[in-house]
Amino acid sequence: MNTLLIQTTNSQELILVENFLKQHHLKSRILTDDDKEDIVLGRMIEETNYAETVDTTEFVKQLRS
Repeated sequence: MNTLLIQTTNSQELILVENFLKQHHLKSRILTDDDKEDIVLGRMIEETNYAETVDTTEFVKQLRS
């Protein structure tokens, strides 16, 4: 299965796209801000290199300075 993201510029465009998808019996879902945030956080977690760690003491020193 493939996924297509479409970003509309206004509510009229969104309604047009939704209607088209419904008429053609295609599944669709509107992402909430929380959904979008979850996607970004998930990607950040996937891309994080845990091999590079910082000493906790050094980290706290840097925060306090």
